[in-house]
Amino acid sequence: MSENKKFTTEEVTSLKEVQAEMDQIIIRFGQIAINRESLTSSENQLRQTLAQLKIKEKNLAESLTEKYGKGTFDLETNEFQPAD
Repeated sequence: MSENKKFTTEEVTSLKEVQAEMDQIIIRFGQIAINRESLTSSENQLRQTLAQLKIKEKNLAESLTEKYGKGTFDLETNEFQPAD
């Protein structure tokens, strides 16, 4: 049988350092995955809000067009310019 050999203290220290760095990277990947899930959830909520806002905008535009006809409105001067 062959005789067991021991690593030097420096070799063991180096191995432990590499393992600790690897553990930190794995933890960071986990944190990124959790953050990604949170961002995806936020993005989905914003998409829903945007879709609702677009519907509200469309309904408002239709209502104003029905009331005033086609044209343009200047929010700063509060003036409506009918289309020719």
